[in-house]
Amino acid sequence: MAKKHIKTELKRLPTKRQLSRWQRQQRIQRIIVIAGSIFFALVVGYIGYGYYNEQVKPLHQPVIKINDTVFNMDYYVKLLEISTRGADSTATWTAADELINVIESTELIKEVSAGLGFGVSAEEINSELKNLGFPNEQVYRDVAISRLLADRLLQNYFDPKVPTESEQVQVQAMFLESDEAAREIIDKLKDGEDFATLANQHSLEAITKEKSGDLGWLSKDFAYILLGSLGDSLLKDIPFSLEAGMLSEPTYDGSVAKGIGYWLVEVVEKDEERGIHVRGILLGSQQEADEIRAKLESGEDFGALAKEYSQHLESREQGGDLGWTQEVRISSRVVQTLANQLEPGAVSQPAADNSVQTKGGYWLVKVVDKDESRAFDEETRNALKVTLFEDLVVEQREKDSIETYLTEEQKSWAVEQVLRKRE
Repeated sequence: MAKKHIKTELKRLPTKRQLSRWQRQQRIQRIIVIAGSIFFALVVGYIGYGYYNEQVKPLHQPVIKINDTVFNMDYYVKLLEISTRGADSTATWTAADELINVIESTELIKEVSAGLGFGVSAEEINSELKNLGFPNEQVYRDVAISRLLADRLLQNYFDPKVPTESEQVQVQAMFLESDEAAREIIDKLKDGEDFATLANQHSLEAITKEKSGDLGWLSKDFAYILLGSLGDSLLKDIPFSLEAGMLSEPTYDGSVAKGIGYWLVEVVEKDEERGIHVRGILLGSQQEADEIRAKLESGEDFGALAKEYSQHLESREQGGDLGWTQEVRISSRVVQTLANQLEPGAVSQPAADNSVQTKGGYWLVKVVDKDESRAFDEETRNALKVTLFEDLVVEQREKDSIETYLTEEQKSWAVEQVLRKRE
């Protein structure tokens, strides 16, 4: 039997040239793949870096540090968002300006409460968060805690400190520039003229002028609160030395500001190029200005009197020197007018200036009625409690270390984030 010859076709091996070409192609493909991957990674990284710089990094920047606690932009933005829900852009910008004070107050309330032994439980905080519709994050917990603590302090700490009734007097008052002016008003009152009408016409203090002298009922223990911006003045004490129907003697009070002053102006010399060299003394009343002018006429030194009596802070330490009219802008038209009218060495008569503020004047106070145990209405009691609370927070603020880092740029960024979320 004949053997079959099996023909086996051998696979041709690549030549060295072909192998070299394939290896080069594979290397090129690998290089292209790697380069593409690197390029993609760079693009993604660049986009991510930009997002991080614009959206993430700013949130970690500190805005305020209270003692050892740092509050960052993330905290600030979230607080701004919940503080301005439903508000327009204008209100949001306004809130952004006040938000640092809100963060301070929130932290200070916690400190004040801890110092007085007041606290809130985790259950109360969680319940408040639920009522407010806030998530369980630190910024929202702080809001809930401060609300709960404020309410607890008002009800349990400050409420007992404000009685339901106290000794009270019904007061009318006006503020006048001098004892002489006060005596003139007293004569008019004796002639039967109306206190309210005279106060409206002549009082130089804004509140008593606006209210025609009527300050209502004042409590002896809380007059400094009820008088608002006048709480530090002598007005808080004067009425309680009087009986019903009595009028006080003119009482000087150097703490109260009024919108009028009186200039004494001296021209030192004149020059065609530099203008007029002027000195001035600003005084609180015409009576005082007349007295100082009399001292000048008797030979006392203008500069020394200016340093002692002038209420113009910018020139007082320079002996009243206001400079040359062509080199320094003198803001008071009254001074400019007087300088133009005077010869060198001459001192003007006292001239009134309604564009300046001076301190000092005389109170005239009348007690209309008096009650040894008059009841407080609920609105007044609540206002007193809130003010006592605010005073305690202010005291705590003075004890704390507070550093503010927030910039206008950060504030603008925060507002933009909040407004963008509402679009």
